[in-house]
Amino acid sequence: MVSDRVYSLTHSDKTLTAAFATSPDASPGELGKTLYAEHHHGIHKPGATGGLLSTLASMLKTGRTPEEAREATKEDEPSQEDLDRAAECGQFGARPSDLFLKIYHDVLKTLDVDPWVGSVSPPLLGSRGVVTLSIISVIPDIIQHHYDCIVQAEFEVFLATNFWQASKSATKICDAFLELSRRSQARGKKAVVKLMYDRANLKMLTESHLYVKEDEWTGEEVKLPKASEMPGIDFELINFHQPMLGTFHSKFMIVDRKLALLCSNNIQDRPHVEMMAHIEGPIVDSMYDTALVSWYKVMHPPLPLLSQPFQAPADGYKFEMESPYASTHLLDGRRGEEIFKRMQREGKVATDPDSSELSEIEPTDKSKSQPFISGRYQSIADHLNAGDQATLATASYDPTADEEYQPHVLHAPHPEVPMALLNRAPYGRPGNDERALLNPQDSGWLAALKHAQRKVFIQTPTFSAPPVVDGVLSAVRRGIECILYVDVGFNDGGEALPMQGGTNEEVARNIYKQLAEEEKDRLKFHWYTGRDQAKPINAHLQQRNCHVKLMVIDDSVGIMGNGNMDTQSWFHSQEVNVMVDSPQVCHEWMTAVHSVQNTHLHRVGHDGVWRDAQGVELSDSTGVTSGVMGVIKGVQGSIARVRGKGGF
Repeated sequence: MVSDRVYSLTHSDKTLTAAFATSPDASPGELGKTLYAEHHHGIHKPGATGGLLSTLASMLKTGRTPEEAREATKEDEPSQEDLDRAAECGQFGARPSDLFLKIYHDVLKTLDVDPWVGSVSPPLLGSRGVVTLSIISVIPDIIQHHYDCIVQAEFEVFLATNFWQASKSATKICDAFLELSRRSQARGKKAVVKLMYDRANLKMLTESHLYVKEDEWTGEEVKLPKASEMPGIDFELINFHQPMLGTFHSKFMIVDRKLALLCSNNIQDRPHVEMMAHIEGPIVDSMYDTALVSWYKVMHPPLPLLSQPFQAPADGYKFEMESPYASTHLLDGRRGEEIFKRMQREGKVATDPDSSELSEIEPTDKSKSQPFISGRYQSIADHLNAGDQATLATASYDPTADEEYQPHVLHAPHPEVPMALLNRAPYGRPGNDERALLNPQDSGWLAALKHAQRKVFIQTPTFSAPPVVDGVLSAVRRGIECILYVDVGFNDGGEALPMQGGTNEEVARNIYKQLAEEEKDRLKFHWYTGRDQAKPINAHLQQRNCHVKLMVIDDSVGIMGNGNMDTQSWFHSQEVNVMVDSPQVCHEWMTAVHSVQNTHLHRVGHDGVWRDAQGVELSDSTGVTSGVMGVIKGVQGSIARVRGKGGF
């Protein structure tokens, strides 16, 4: 059950945000060290710092033994009384479903180990909100929505990404900063912009959080504007990595404490289909708190809205094209085309060529052969190529007969629903330490597999972490249908290293070997296939990849965000994920997942091997396997990944 200590933590009137608001010249990290001292012995820090030396020092300490840690998070089936108590440990508005509460109950128990294990103040762990928009599409579509939100900021923007790389995507964000600067100057008041990324640096010997100076952020690898080019904003940048393996893998943005964008993508150009959720409601304050935990350092200047919590719009949340952050880029399909034409007739489509809105619609005769996607007529192949590729379609598409391709999900209006942040703090120590699993993210994923009653859907670029493989096996054996959408060949080099779990292809074969014949039907393992493709394409070819991170349990509870199903995400990286208790939102997510890909048509056989209709296996495997050569390629892949050039 939820302990008295955890119950007290979640009902505390203290949060890092509130403490920082009263001491804005202090460091959030220092403020948080003793914030919950009365609940725990010793010092517990929000986030991690101290660089490589701190990680090495931690390796000399044993702390709690794995046995004690397991006892602290013992996975008993919660009683109705346990669920009632868990329901009181969040600001949910209405009582969540039993399934949500069962998962949340297991998540809460991780706070017994450390109140900061979820990178958020415990009173803000459970909250509520709405999802007004989701995008399951190529990176430019998601970056466009970032632009549309940034330029409308009045006070502050906090943007976090794992990797920032000079690219078309980064240039679009830079353009947004420049436009925000122009608008702020016109208003006569500067906006504050904080940016975080992870570019592992030799200076991180003694400090994990580094202020980035202008000469570095304007260099060839980053190419942010000079401060003098952004006179209307106060800009500050932190580079964060907890050596050795504690990667800052988080990807989110908060604007004016009104909205949060939670993403799977980095700020770079990659041939990936990604996922973003536009979230509003009190849960935004929870993510705001996570942002402060992550920043850790003194802010110059502090964020201006520290003392102003989220306020629900007086006239209610706005959905679909009524949202002030909506642009015509969000319109797909025949309904999107109709909305666009109506907006044209009403004069609502901007004509300024520099506007983020499209200035005109292309001739309607193209609709006979091309669908309407992202506000204009284009083929699905052209949309997925995102302007940087020339991959040809191998699957036909009839826009008048086939299911519509709709990467933008304009969610139907709904009231606030229960939500919870399932984060994990960075863990720099090498090895698959069992203590590293004691966090809301990992606990939530395992609880979802344990408490599902019918089925679990998972889409992930990598599926190799031993805990999730075991969790899926256990679920299948107790009668749960497990549907997996995974990328063949994604980050094979890194996954081939010892203790990483193996490549996706190796795992697919091995997991089926462990199931009895009557159980194999319940494991539906598929290789990701683009909507314009007739068969999977190995991810190492960088043509059609999927980087979505989504879990949906019993069609009613969804978990999305930054976390992959690989060893790095399960044991080391800092992640941010949100759990949403809404059959409606889950249905809309799953409808979009199905519409933007052909993955459901490409299930592997009961031996874990994919074959086409003629029985032919994929011929473009990377050939990366375990062993000496796998280690060599794995080291190369891991170095590339840290540099932002691999499968993160």
